[in-house]
Amino acid sequence: MKRVLVIASLAMLGLGAMAQTKAIKVESPIVTEKDFAWYVEQKEAWKALTEKNPQDETAWLNYYNAARYMAWSHEEDTTARQVVSEMEQAIPDSYTFNYCAYRESASGKGYGNPNTYAEAALAKLPADMQFFDYDQWVCYLALHGDETRMKPLAKRYFDSGIYSEAVLRYSYNELAGMDEGGIYIGNGDATIIPKWLIQEGMGMHKDKTIVCASFLVLKEYREWLFKKLDIALPELKELATAKDYDDNQVALINAIIGKYGNKVYFSPLNINVGNYWEKNLYNEGLVLKYSKKPYDNLAVKRRNVEERYMLEYLLVSFRPDWTAGQRLSANYAVLLADLLPYYARHDRKRYDWLMQRLVNGITNTSLNEEKKQEYLNLLAETDK
Repeated sequence: MKRVLVIASLAMLGLGAMAQTKAIKVESPIVTEKDFAWYVEQKEAWKALTEKNPQDETAWLNYYNAARYMAWSHEEDTTARQVVSEMEQAIPDSYTFNYCAYRESASGKGYGNPNTYAEAALAKLPADMQFFDYDQWVCYLALHGDETRMKPLAKRYFDSGIYSEAVLRYSYNELAGMDEGGIYIGNGDATIIPKWLIQEGMGMHKDKTIVCASFLVLKEYREWLFKKLDIALPELKELATAKDYDDNQVALINAIIGKYGNKVYFSPLNINVGNYWEKNLYNEGLVLKYSKKPYDNLAVKRRNVEERYMLEYLLVSFRPDWTAGQRLSANYAVLLADLLPYYARHDRKRYDWLMQRLVNGITNTSLNEEKKQEYLNLLAETDK
């Protein structure tokens, strides 16, 4: 009887160990997207490791990231700020604390002066930099118009091989379809950062100016940008409401359009063009071009697809890619499907060529089957 009890106790201990959540590296959602419950579990798993070893910077970073991404689903969640407070007690002079404190303060949570934390972190950059390090500091330096430090870091980021090839290729195609000296206006890490990497890492498309619309709220950034573009800054409102922010952004973009006109392009992915410029925007493939006069934009779109875009990479996927890369690969179907009816009537060979690439751009991703079918249905509808 005693032997049976011992075996039962061991079995229960095994089940208890299995029930503990394994700590898994917390990636950015643009790399690997998870649900709220997963981030909650990982927050607890990494918290346990910080309690076991309060000097473990890797554990602290993952603990913080899990807490931060929890707030993407529940904006009222303040766990990330609490993690930074705990970290300040354990590793106050570390690179990781300053990195996380910068992220928290820059998000408007009132954790202190973000620039103080940023510069402290930049002074302690690790030799073996990872995705979060490169991504954060390239953005920070660009936000402050500090090209002296940003450009070599962007090249180093590109050379590291860390960045998603699919995201880089999509950004390359966006730039390739633009006129020389074009100005690209967009938002979002996977929209803006890869273009800097292409310019500095590959030395290509350096004639284009990349504008992050959300950065325009910062005085330092807009002064640097408008000096670079040789444009006088418009009169702006004092920021008291969300509408003031929007009005200022519109005024600044209108000033750029006022000087550069049809050299201006917008990302169709993540900038709200609303009623401001929509009637003057023409889809040329992966970007929207501003023009006061109507023109045959579909002819330009066909030129881009036939002569400028590199689409062969959509045919075969040799390795898993970032969530953002998979979505962008599938997004070709959304933006280019309207060419299929034209090719069906006038160039059957080109129709088959494009359809194969659009279909493979969907099926080669690891998106769930329901999402894949949505994109495939779009192709079928456009093809009728």
